[in-house]
Amino acid sequence: MLVVRAGARDAPPLLLVHGLSQNGFTDWMPVIGPLSRDWRVIAVDLPGFGYSTVPQARLSPTNDARVLQRLLASLGVAALPVVGHSMGAAVALRLAADFPAQVSKLVLVDLAGLLHRTAFTKHATIGQLPSESWPDPLREPVERLLDLGRIIVERALGLPDPTAVLRSNEWLWPLVLQDRSSINAALALMDEDFSAALYTLRQPVQVIWGEADAVAPLRTGVLLARRLPQAQLHVLRGVGHTPMLQAGAEFTPLLQRVLRQEPLPRAPVPPLDGALQDLVSRDERDRHIGGRYRTVRIERGIAVHLKDLVAERIEVRDSIVRMTGVVVRGDELALDVVNSELVATACDFEARQGVRADNARLDLAGVRLHAQGFAIQALRRSRVVASVCELRDLNYRGWWHDDRELQGELLNLSAAKPSEPTSPTRSQSGS
Repeated sequence: MLVVRAGARDAPPLLLVHGLSQNGFTDWMPVIGPLSRDWRVIAVDLPGFGYSTVPQARLSPTNDARVLQRLLASLGVAALPVVGHSMGAAVALRLAADFPAQVSKLVLVDLAGLLHRTAFTKHATIGQLPSESWPDPLREPVERLLDLGRIIVERALGLPDPTAVLRSNEWLWPLVLQDRSSINAALALMDEDFSAALYTLRQPVQVIWGEADAVAPLRTGVLLARRLPQAQLHVLRGVGHTPMLQAGAEFTPLLQRVLRQEPLPRAPVPPLDGALQDLVSRDERDRHIGGRYRTVRIERGIAVHLKDLVAERIEVRDSIVRMTGVVVRGDELALDVVNSELVATACDFEARQGVRADNARLDLAGVRLHAQGFAIQALRRSRVVASVCELRDLNYRGWWHDDRELQGELLNLSAAKPSEPTSPTRSQSGS
């Protein structure tokens, strides 16, 4: 395994982890020199990349994290800051979660692999055409065309997985992929579930993201900043997936600065007290809505975005809606979605009953869904994609990272194979 070091031996150590590229550590070359003035920089070629040998193994973030932990132990390095890019950011996140004593701080740059593979694939194939860039008369047909594309991707990924045998077989995996490190690592990355890490990580985290990233959506950066206990997001406008190569003059000083700073604390969610009004939005396009309400009802809306909104109940009818940082706390039903697409990121839904879906498509990422009765009830056929979510209902308490189609039934995760005992603080895996 190639290990490269730069900087004074008595300087504080810093680990750089590269992304899914055969360039390996050289992707960090623009920043190694400036960083080495203050840090003892350690950069690596992960197994199977660059000049490191190809192991007969699954090149997953979990396995790479074990390798890095052993490497740091052999170098005599204790807790240190770790900077990871793309796949390397996923490896860094796993290293911090599985070996918390080894990592003092994280900097995650355009992390890939956090979203469920269905959600990730929708972004990679359909998310390249923002409707905001089109003239007003074309925005609705463009948004509906994008919606159709997302439906096609979801249905394609709902077919039997041709790689299922490969994914489930530890000896067949390296045999088939032994000379295809990038494919090996990419498939393993999409299979990784970071749910527990996302909600239990305790180290401070700085998140850097290229706004124009066509590989890892900015949605992931927003999710990390809002769900990790101590995190802050920094967005580089007009920059793509490799900011250290595309915007070094802006990225390098930002990286140097965040390595020395703690994340700013998040503002608390305002309580639902006092007199609350209802909000009804009908036939609106590209509307952004925030504030505190009793009931929010969206009808025939296109590209409606609810952000940092607090309500007792939300109803969505015949609409395409996004939610970011929405909190619903009610007595009865939290969310009612009919004939609609809903994309929710870092939201909290809490009520006696959770979500009722009727011919709906739900893309939930980093959502906390707590219900005393059912979490999700599907009337007519509905699709639910869940990425790194936390779910609690009458029958289940744990993480939820899955893609399911439901019809005339309640979501039932109670039969999922547990990875650890169910308890209020340490929950079972729902994947």
